[in-house]
Amino acid sequence: MKVVILAGGKGTRLGLEGLPKALVPINSVPLLERTVTDIARQGFTDFLILTGHLGDKISGQLGDGSRFGATIDYVRETEPLGTAGAFNQVRSLITEPFIVVYGDVLMDIDLAAMVEFARAKGAVGTLFAHPNDHPFDSDLLETDFEGRILAVHPKPHGDDTRYPNLVSAALYVLWPNALNYVPREGPSDWGRDVLPRIAQSERLYAYRSCEYVKDIGTPERLGRAERHLNEGRVSRLALRTLKPAVFLDRDGVINEERGGVHSADQVALIAGAAAAVRSFNDAGIPVICVTNQPDLAKGLMSWGDLRIVTGEIDHQLACEAGAYMDDILVCPHHPERGWAGEVAELKIECDCRKPKDGMIRRAATTHHIDLKKSWLVGDRYCDIAAASTAGVHSILVSTGHAGNDRDRYSIEPDLRASDIGEAADLILRSVA
Repeated sequence: MKVVILAGGKGTRLGLEGLPKALVPINSVPLLERTVTDIARQGFTDFLILTGHLGDKISGQLGDGSRFGATIDYVRETEPLGTAGAFNQVRSLITEPFIVVYGDVLMDIDLAAMVEFARAKGAVGTLFAHPNDHPFDSDLLETDFEGRILAVHPKPHGDDTRYPNLVSAALYVLWPNALNYVPREGPSDWGRDVLPRIAQSERLYAYRSCEYVKDIGTPERLGRAERHLNEGRVSRLALRTLKPAVFLDRDGVINEERGGVHSADQVALIAGAAAAVRSFNDAGIPVICVTNQPDLAKGLMSWGDLRIVTGEIDHQLACEAGAYMDDILVCPHHPERGWAGEVAELKIECDCRKPKDGMIRRAATTHHIDLKKSWLVGDRYCDIAAASTAGVHSILVSTGHAGNDRDRYSIEPDLRASDIGEAADLILRSVA
């Protein structure tokens, strides 16, 4: 599979002189050299690098690829054509599925796993997706809960944006027909001009992962990425690494319990929740929300309503503290029948509805989570029971339902806390 790397950036914001953006040094190693080395080690050895500004510096640094055990070809744009427009010069070279990598990101990604996901979906393309602490100036993806992309919302976004915090992270697996959506003339951009059109007409999927992918486009982001590399966070979040996570129930733990949250105006974060989530983000610990939402089965809300609520929660987390949840798993099922307008196919016995541990185990498989070192914070004993079954440490908080279903279970939490803020302190002390 051909790996196409976009390396035409000037690095103006980084203050680079005489050096293209993709060759900015990180720990004295040019970023693009680091990227090519890592990808070639994974067995992807056919590279096509699209250059522009000071492209001769890039070809001079990397050569023909032989020292990486790879083959590198270069195509230099004659004028700035944008991230998608640059592909007009190489259409004839792309006849099979291909990978697109932006040259200004530091990453540690299991590309084979992403490609396997893309092939299983059989769509025109798959985009690497994750949340970040600056969604307002990122390309955001709106998906259904199977991962199909319903819309691509290019940056920038207004302060009142309520899209879920799911960012397209400059890494794609595409089939050649994706190029049919690239304008034949003039500059164009994947995020702004092409991917939104594909999402309207074709099947396009998000590959959501906790793995590390960060752009280094500003001095602040470059410094942070280098710091994360030095402290081991980049490799710690890699899919190959077994890692602890924090699982959070939603209503009553992150946001106030209202007997069902069906609209944006019903969302109110519990005091300190955003700061608590941000503390896990800062520690490099994945935060995974696992929530029962039986009102979907009862017909009291739709999947669209749930996307709006998720977007509002994400918005408030980002606005208050630059916080984010790495993944959100939802159980839409409810076994009991009798509600007017209920959704028959969701009125089933499942393995994901807490107190069962299906959501936790699914997340553990997807993200390679070490359950024995992980924690769950919940406001009901059904949360604690799910944690116990999965082998996860548990904390019961006094917010929300405050454990009012105790009489149904014989299990007890490992710890108790007044709220998610105190729970975060307990967890972070335990993993320090």
